[in-house]
Amino acid sequence: MSLYYEPDPANENDPPLLPPILTPIPVVKDVDVFAKAIAVAGKSETGTVLYSENPEYVEVAIILSPEVPKIKCNQMLYILMVAAGDAIGALAPPEVAVTYSFPGFIFLNRGEAGFVKIEVAPSTDDKSIPDWMVVGLKLRLNNNIEISEHEINADITSLADEGGGYVSRTRAIESLSRHFLAWVSQWEDEGFKPVSEAWNNRREETKLISLKNGQEVSWVGLDENGLAIVKSNGKELFLSPVDISEQFGDIDLT
Repeated sequence: MSLYYEPDPANENDPPLLPPILTPIPVVKDVDVFAKAIAVAGKSETGTVLYSENPEYVEVAIILSPEVPKIKCNQMLYILMVAAGDAIGALAPPEVAVTYSFPGFIFLNRGEAGFVKIEVAPSTDDKSIPDWMVVGLKLRLNNNIEISEHEINADITSLADEGGGYVSRTRAIESLSRHFLAWVSQWEDEGFKPVSEAWNNRREETKLISLKNGQEVSWVGLDENGLAIVKSNGKELFLSPVDISEQFGDIDLT
């Protein structure tokens, strides 16, 4: 049993208790948290964590002030993904297998359950340091939800569907935040390699990767900046997480 399972679960009306470097800000249920974070990122403190009051999801967006060029900001997508995997592992039974697929899907027992995405402030080129960065997660906790608009040849699932039991949104956000900061610290000390290895160890090899024009591409790997290397018609393409919408359109969970 997870150490986060409690006889008296967290009150969903209470704000999550986050490490001091992070500041939780609630967002009303029907507002897009990621879009809200982008709208306020330029005037928000780094470490601001916007989260939805909808108890059916873990929906968070973290506002950061990058100290690396735009091209290396891509790495933050994978940091949040592996942090989410570790957080789920701490909260759910061991039989819940967590895997990932580019451009940001999170699978539970090979069913699509969540998505991570990233946005940075406009900058002139890949070598410029953006003024801000937002990285966000949306994960289904419960199963009374619609099918995703984006087809990825996967069953739609949630943590509850996969035997995760009751996990409160509050506890999930707290766990995610701790694991995220731990991975950021390791990334700062050791670079992208440990993150890349952790992500690849859980990469879901059975899922197809389809661009917004319907074209399917085959996976090759990640480069040192976090660009996805894929192959299409014998040619290698380098896909940037911070430019996901250009290649994949607007991917979200409903």
